[in-house]
Amino acid sequence: MGESSSKSIYGDAEARRRRTLDAAAALLDEGGYSALTIRSVAKRSGTSVGLIYQYFTDKQDIFTSLLNESQIESRSFVAALPRDRGVAALLAAVIPESTRQWGRVGRFTATWRDVEGDDHTERESVRKVRRTAREYNTELHAALTEAAAAEHRTLRDDPAMLPFALSVLQGVADTIVHNWAADLDHAELTEFAAASLTRAITAPEDGPRTQG
Repeated sequence: MGESSSKSIYGDAEARRRRTLDAAAALLDEGGYSALTIRSVAKRSGTSVGLIYQYFTDKQDIFTSLLNESQIESRSFVAALPRDRGVAALLAAVIPESTRQWGRVGRFTATWRDVEGDDHTERESVRKVRRTAREYNTELHAALTEAAAAEHRTLRDDPAMLPFALSVLQGVADTIVHNWAADLDHAELTEFAAASLTRAITAPEDGPRTQG
């Protein structure tokens, strides 16, 4: 009974949770954060409201689960990238993944914060999101540092360096997702952004030392 007890006509527990998150992502894409309700997720995923509540406290919990999953995937993606081709090549590889994650869930984060206000700040799920965000930032910084060293360069020793790089990556992702630069090929934008950001965040080998 061990295996069968964890399954039903709806599938096993992990499959139900996965189906719930996929349904939530689809609803976000179609209607934004306001379209994300427990009832709408249940309907889209083909399960009951009661089953949704077995895995998630409320819509915020669903959203933060998607956001957390996105950041974990992004960190793993960056960790697997080669460093030996330099900073511009690394950034050019990061941009498409950043765009994918931004389009799926990241672009709704500001709306979530505005709608939920201070209610979300002390939730365990939100603390987890903050933690995985820090882990992604650390991984990206390490990757950039190693990629710079591979071409005998260093990162600028400035506390604004990483926030600036993250902001540029987010801006490029948003431009691609919303097709703000409709007349420009996305590959050309990616190449230009990677090269420009590289110049902005790196210094010559004999310049300021990299951050520790």
